[in-house]
Amino acid sequence: MSTTDAALHGPGLTDVRGMIMAHDAFRWSLLPAPNLVREVPPGDVGRARVVAGHVETILLVLEGHHTSEDELLWPRLLERVPEQLAPVVHLMENQHAHIHDHLEQTAALLPRWRAGATAVERDRLAAAVEALVDALVEHMAAEERHLLPLAARSVSETEWAELGERGLRKIPFRFLPTAFGIMRHVGDPAVVAADLAKAPLPVRLWLRLTADRAFRRYAATVGITA
Repeated sequence: MSTTDAALHGPGLTDVRGMIMAHDAFRWSLLPAPNLVREVPPGDVGRARVVAGHVETILLVLEGHHTSEDELLWPRLLERVPEQLAPVVHLMENQHAHIHDHLEQTAALLPRWRAGATAVERDRLAAAVEALVDALVEHMAAEERHLLPLAARSVSETEWAELGERGLRKIPFRFLPTAFGIMRHVGDPAVVAADLAKAPLPVRLWLRLTADRAFRRYAATVGITA
């Protein structure tokens, strides 16, 4: 077990490694997004719809992920952590607010570009997505470094599971196999298996049968190297 794993999973600790898996899924999905937008030729509405749909779907999942943290994680940590650690939690909250501003700006630009695929709207959207990705990457790194070890010591397994379930309900049903396929692609197999084990048996069977195929198809359609 690595030093990082030891801080996030071990005797007396809640296993919070699933958050890193979720973050890695966002990195896989969003780091290529600015270039995916920039590479769409002006007027190619068909390709613009594919790329815009990808960005829109991942942002919807991201917003649900952050909303779940805002509602369930930060209030509990602020109640339980020592006073000197409260500024770290507030930093995470402030970063969420900053990311939300970028989300709103990107969401406003997506329909305009999707409709006409103009070069001007493409470049505006690419810049907005890039700013969002930069803010998100900074936030996820800070969360993994400062917050997850704290959460492992301060949040129960039941509370952590509730956080995951709340975020899961925010994922569009049609996208679930693809989302799980992305996590299988980027995640630690042991963490993937532990998360899947929490799902009802029919859901587990469905995802095992559909996730990898859905992931490969999605990666090829969007143009992200698997």
